Amino acid sequence: MAQQWQVMMKPSFMQGIVALPGKEMHQVMEKVNMLMLDPLPDGKVKKQIKHAHKKRYRIRSGAYRILYTFDKQFVSVLTIRRRREDTYDDMLDDEDEQWDEVEDLDADDALDGSPGPAVSGKAAQPNWETIFAPKNKPLPEPITPELLQRLRVPREYHPRLLPLKTQEELLACPGVADDVLLQIDAYMFEKPLIQVEQQPNYMLNAVEDLLRYKEGELLSFLLKLSPDQEKYVSWAIDAKGPTLVKGSPGTGKSTVALYRIRSMLGQLRKMGIEQPRILFTTYTNALVRSSEQLLEQLLGEDARFVTVLTADKIAYDILKQNKQVKEIIESGELQKLTRQAAVEAIFEGNLLQQQSQRQTIERMGCEYLLQELNSVIVARQLTKLVEYQKTPRNGRKMPLNPTQRWGVWKVYERWCELLRQSGRETWQQRRSRAEMLFEQGSSFQRYDAVVVDEAQDLDPSLLRLLVKLCISPTHLFITADANQSIYGSGFNWSDVHTSLKFQGRTSILRTNYRSTRELGDATQSYLTYGELEPEATQPQYVNSGPTPDVRAVLNNQHEAQLLASFFKKAVLSLRLAMGSCAVLCPNERVGREIASALSRQGLEATFMKGSELNLTRPGIKVLTLSSSKGLEFPIVALAGFTGIHYPYISAEASDDEQAEQLARERRVLFVGMTRAMRALLVITPTGSDSPLFEGFVPTFWNMTRMI
Repeated sequence: MAQQWQVMMKPSFMQGIVALPGKEMHQVMEKVNMLMLDPLPDGKVKKQIKHAHKKRYRIRSGAYRILYTFDKQFVSVLTIRRRREDTYDDMLDDEDEQWDEVEDLDADDALDGSPGPAVSGKAAQPNWETIFAPKNKPLPEPITPELLQRLRVPREYHPRLLPLKTQEELLACPGVADDVLLQIDAYMFEKPLIQVEQQPNYMLNAVEDLLRYKEGELLSFLLKLSPDQEKYVSWAIDAKGPTLVKGSPGTGKSTVALYRIRSMLGQLRKMGIEQPRILFTTYTNALVRSSEQLLEQLLGEDARFVTVLTADKIAYDILKQNKQVKEIIESGELQKLTRQAAVEAIFEGNLLQQQSQRQTIERMGCEYLLQELNSVIVARQLTKLVEYQKTPRNGRKMPLNPTQRWGVWKVYERWCELLRQSGRETWQQRRSRAEMLFEQGSSFQRYDAVVVDEAQDLDPSLLRLLVKLCISPTHLFITADANQSIYGSGFNWSDVHTSLKFQGRTSILRTNYRSTRELGDATQSYLTYGELEPEATQPQYVNSGPTPDVRAVLNNQHEAQLLASFFKKAVLSLRLAMGSCAVLCPNERVGREIASALSRQGLEATFMKGSELNLTRPGIKVLTLSSSKGLEFPIVALAGFTGIHYPYISAEASDDEQAEQLARERRVLFVGMTRAMRALLVITPTGSDSPLFEGFVPTFWNMTRMI
């Protein structure tokens, strides 16, 4: 039987097929099918490009050409380009080959991380002001109604697009979907092949999926696993216990988890389970649908055996099944109620003990006290004072003796009573009640295998629930990164559940495929004092780019001007639309102010709550840091710290308590920084004495200009 190559695709090719007319689309599908059967050059339809420094090939497809590379197993389709109309067919190849060779040396567009001009007698780190110095190119041809119709651009966008004259105007055009802007940009300006080859590879399982993608039926394709990731798809699949894969941001833990499901299906069928039930939990609702589609590509009809849910949705469904759903209390009301509980709690013991308890509660402060109640008592389902007094408080720096814990417990009792009177509850209480209901014999179904993605941010009660939902711990697969934990305070896996013992079944993904080396080194250096787990080995990266920047500003007006300048230059240099940009900020009020300020600068920007997240909306996304978890954007700015008291760390707290709060806040900023894929700007307040804004080492961060 003849060999059949597996086809991989670059995003540039996927983008190119969207603009193809129907007839040409079917021709391209035929050519891709031909490459799947045999990519070897034949001297006619398929030819090697002679003068390129890498082995590249092209295959003709009507008025287009498809550029590709291949090895013994894979064909990587790079991009699709129109053949030039001003050359004869027999002269086309030589001219195109020479053009490709020159294109490889296009340093202006390559973003290769080469250093910029010297500053103060030393070589400056490359940053967005040196590398992001793109030319505002005029469009090579007018945008006409005929062109927009041919590119299948919706008519409601035509009035905004027709007057545009330059690339900068195009990429920053407000009110137009990003995919439309990038589609027109790809038509007008061909991306250098050196950039195309650095793009990730996506797997094509069936040629027909290309048409589904073009017509909008298919949202995305599966990423191709690297050899480092591939080995964990079936690693320890026969082990007698759960398996844990850890990795820093961008290492592909979630992709490995999806592929692991395919291995689990095969393993369960070997055991005689013909119709297995598998649960995959992802972090946000926004990731549920995309995960479902990726599993459909990976598994085909077998995708029906996999249920994709958030862990919180499972908890809600268990409560709903038992008709015990309560409304979640809003954050502001919860803090008010917690302060009330602290005031109204009746402490016990002798006068000295009561005084010690009262002073402890005052010293803890509302936020720290609330974390103690939710993360230690509720999440661990402690029902008696004696249990609380014996429980390890992993990650909590402020020590509490038995008498002080007695005082916390009295506040907890009053706190629970006030919540019951309100008819509402916290997220942690909902999760804990769901676990207890399941433990008491709820009829909620169990699963033959459970895959838990990003487990570090799950409450212990949710983790226990997921363990119990899995019929056998052997078929439990978990991915986690402790340094991305925002809400957790640190814990030992075996303290959560006796089945969570990973001896001999823990491994680490070390290669970052999302961000650049410069971003990874800079963000990791910032985290130094906030990491829960030190890096075991030096991380590896496949991409490089500009050094991230830190800028201090005097006021909000300067901040808005800096953000506008950064985004305009970055999108033009990276050839992305403004929808590729995100501002991450401390809270909703600040976020709305930033969105309004950017709008006054002429940029479309929208603040979005986590529950209202719409990544397809045009323009800059403004989010809170806490709602950015699990997301990624090519261009990110952290802003909104000017003019507010952030973070709030009680001056009355002990040194250990302050260190704990600071470490947690550093992890919050670290998670926000690691959402960036190619460019990052952190804006800090001028003159701030907060230790949160310290730790930007000049070796890794560009700090040459301050406003």
